[in-house]
Amino acid sequence: MSETEKRCLNCNSIVEGNYCSKCGQPIDSSRINIKHLLEELQSGIFHINKGLIYTTKELLLRPGSTIRNYISGKRVKYSKPFTFLIIWGAVYSIIFHFFNYFPMTEMNDQNNEVLGYIPLFHWSSINYSLVALFLMPIYAFSSYLLFHRKGYNYTEHLVVFSYIQGATIFLILLCYPLIYLSKSVHVYKLVHTFSEIYVIWGLSQFFRTSSWLKAISKVILIIVLTTIFLMVLLGIIYITLRHYDIRL
Repeated sequence: MSETEKRCLNCNSIVEGNYCSKCGQPIDSSRINIKHLLEELQSGIFHINKGLIYTTKELLLRPGSTIRNYISGKRVKYSKPFTFLIIWGAVYSIIFHFFNYFPMTEMNDQNNEVLGYIPLFHWSSINYSLVALFLMPIYAFSSYLLFHRKGYNYTEHLVVFSYIQGATIFLILLCYPLIYLSKSVHVYKLVHTFSEIYVIWGLSQFFRTSSWLKAISKVILIIVLTTIFLMVLLGIIYITLRHYDIRL
């Protein structure tokens, strides 16, 4: 090896330029020190925030074209879909638990026999981000059944709902000060109605080819089909728990 020849410290490949063409590592890999750690932290946070903010803005304004861009391969500017959902879900959980106000618990009918075994409303109100993760594969399956002719595979339908549900969580977070200050279940219901309208609009924008009415009808059918799947699942869980007299 000549004295001027540079090799990557990660994979030992010959490097021309500042980055390894094999693994992408920078050629300048000095010893790790405090300055190095601070630079890495600043770079990582800036990269995540930049992608997260841009993706959120685009999903709120142009959900259909944003998701199509990502699926078609234009991905540099956008946060990864599952990361996007997890980050906003985590922020939701932190904020709601910090202020310790869960308006859905006020709608929990304690005399309901089913809820005696499955405290659904209470659990979903304090774990909304987990509910979104749980529902995402079911929504994607319903979407795949109804829009399979569009040519998207099941994983791409998961991408669609990761972005849509992440943006929905962000919308609820935006409205949380109003929910918290008003302490009104009606305000909370209004916010969720608004978020559902966003879901229908966003999905219709993504799947629409010609007719808005046809796209909206199919999207509403996705929600109905997912609700049916969920009710069947909950029914099975309820019957099982009741049979063995297990209360969650």
